[in-house]
Amino acid sequence: MLLVLWLVSLAAGLVFWTEGPTWAVWVGRTGVITFVALVAWWALTGFSGYEHRTGLRIVRRAGAPKHSIARALLALAGAAIGLTLMYLGVHSAPVVIATALSGAAAMVLLVFRRFAVSASLSIVGIAIGVAALIVVQSVATGFQHEFERRVLGVYSHINLTRVPGLDEYRRFEAYLRTVDGVIGASPFGYCVMALAPQSLAGDDRELRRASVLVKGIDPATAHEVIDLDAHLDAGGGPDVEIAALTTDLELQPMPDRPDAKLPEVIASTPDPRGDGWYGRALANWRALPDIAKYGHSRTTAWDVDDDPWPDDETHAVTSSADTLPTMFVGVALARDLGLTLGDIVTMVDPGASFDDTEVPEFRRYRIAGVFRAGFQEFDKRLVYVHLREMQWFKYRGKDSVSGIDLRLADPYDAPRVEAALQATIGGDKYSILEWQKLNANLFQSIRTQKSILTVILSLVSAVAGFNVLAALWTMVVRRTAEIAILMSMGATESGVARIFQFSGMTLGAVGSLAGVGFGLVLCLLVQFYGYTLDPEVYFIERLPVEFSLEQIGAVMVLTMGISFVATIPPSLRAAKLRPVEGLRYE
Repeated sequence: MLLVLWLVSLAAGLVFWTEGPTWAVWVGRTGVITFVALVAWWALTGFSGYEHRTGLRIVRRAGAPKHSIARALLALAGAAIGLTLMYLGVHSAPVVIATALSGAAAMVLLVFRRFAVSASLSIVGIAIGVAALIVVQSVATGFQHEFERRVLGVYSHINLTRVPGLDEYRRFEAYLRTVDGVIGASPFGYCVMALAPQSLAGDDRELRRASVLVKGIDPATAHEVIDLDAHLDAGGGPDVEIAALTTDLELQPMPDRPDAKLPEVIASTPDPRGDGWYGRALANWRALPDIAKYGHSRTTAWDVDDDPWPDDETHAVTSSADTLPTMFVGVALARDLGLTLGDIVTMVDPGASFDDTEVPEFRRYRIAGVFRAGFQEFDKRLVYVHLREMQWFKYRGKDSVSGIDLRLADPYDAPRVEAALQATIGGDKYSILEWQKLNANLFQSIRTQKSILTVILSLVSAVAGFNVLAALWTMVVRRTAEIAILMSMGATESGVARIFQFSGMTLGAVGSLAGVGFGLVLCLLVQFYGYTLDPEVYFIERLPVEFSLEQIGAVMVLTMGISFVATIPPSLRAAKLRPVEGLRYE
C-alpha cells in the first residue's frame, strides 16, 4: 500500500506542467498531497524511535581524517573567490573551470568526511544528477522567458485584425479600452516591402537592398502596447522618442460601415470624433493640396526597366532631408545596409508591380532612430514608420488600419481576455489572437526541448537511485547478524524496514541538497560569464539562466521519490530476515 502511495506521490511534478490539460493539474495536486502525507507519516514513525539513529550509524563514516575538513573549507573558499571575481566582471574561462572544480571538490570532501565510502559514492551520484537537472532546467527556463520577454517587447499581448481593414478602428479602440484586463490599445498596419539606401545627391555607391516587414504605428499610443522606447535606448546613439516618427500625409476619411454590419458592442460605441465627423473631415481633406493628400511621387510614374529603383536624377526629392518622413530600423538591418542616423532610404511597395496597370509605389525616408529588440529576427527585418505612411502604401491613402494591438495587465491572462473578445466581437470577419498563439510554433518547440532534456537527464537520477539500491543491499548483506540481533531483542519487521528506508532517504536528502548547492554554483557561473551565442542560430546573443524555487523543489521531490523506491528491495529483504538464519554462523 505504501509503495502505491509513494508511486502516486511522484505525480506531484505535474503541478509544474502549466500548459497541460486539466486532469494533469489535478493528478499533480493529488501527488503533492500524497507526498506531504507520506513524509509526515514517515517522520512521525521513523524519527520517533531508534530507527533513525540506527540508520545514521549504518551510513556514517566511523573515523575521518582531521585534515579533510580543512581541505573542504579551502575548496569552498576557492569557489567563493571565483564567484566573486566573476561577479566583479572577470569573465575568464580558466576562472570558470577553477571555480566549478573547487565547488565539486568541496562537495566531495564534505560528503566523504561524514559518510562511508559506498554511501558517499551514492550521494555524489545523486548530487551530479540533481545539479545537471537544475542547470538544464534553469537554462531552458531562461530561454523560454527570454524569448517571451523579447517577443512581448515587439508584439502586443492580443491583436484584433480584419483582412479588408478596419475603417471604424477608433470605435473599436474606444471599446477595447473598457475591456477588463486591458491597459493599452493602439492601431497598426503592416506590410512586406523592399528597402534600400538612397542618396539625395545620387552618389555612385553600390546599392544594397533588403526585404523588410514594415509596421505602421501611432506615435501617440504605441508606447502603450510595445516597448519601442526601451529598444531605442538600447540601440545606442542619441536619445530618441517614438514621437520622432513623422509624416507629411493627410488621409482620406472613410465612413463607418452600417451598424447592422458591426458587432453589437461596437455599434453601441460612439465615434470619439463626435456626430457628423465624416462630412467635416471629408471637406477638410478635399481642400488640402495634392502633395498633402498623395505625397511625393504618388502621381509620378517611371518606366520599369532592369532596375526597379527610382533614379535620383529624374525623380529628385524637392524637399530637404529634414522635411522627409522618418522611420526606425533595427541594428542588424542598419549594419547590413550601412545605415546611420540621418541617412536617406527608399522604400518600395512591390505589391503594386504585380498589376501591369500600376507602377511600384515608393517614398523616401530619413533614418530617425535605430532600435535593438534583442531578437535577431526583429533587429534584421523589422522597420517602424508612422501609421499614416503605412496607410498610404497599403490602403492607398485611405484612413483604414490592419488592426488594433492590446496590452494586458497580466500577459498570462491573455487566453481569458481573448475568449471574452471572441464572445463579443469574434467571428468569421475578425481575427483575435493572443501572443502565445501568434508564436505557437516557437514556444511549443522550446517547451518540447525543455521536456525532452528533463526526461533524458532524469535518467541520471534514476541511475543514482540504482547506486542507492546497490549500497543498501550491500549493507543488508554485510549486517545480517546485527539485523538478527535487533529482531531477537524485539524489533518489528516494519521497524527494521524503516531503518534502511531512513538510510536510503538520508542518502537521497543529502545528495539532493549537495546537488542543489553545486547546481546553483554552476548556474551562477554561466550567468556571470555571459556565454555568447550566435544570434543567427539562436536568435539571442547570450545564454540566459533563470532558476526558481518551484523547479528546485520539483527536482528534489523527484530525487527523493527515486531514492525511496530504491530503498524498497533492501528494506523488504532486511524485514523478512529470520533471527535464527542471521545468527546461524555466529
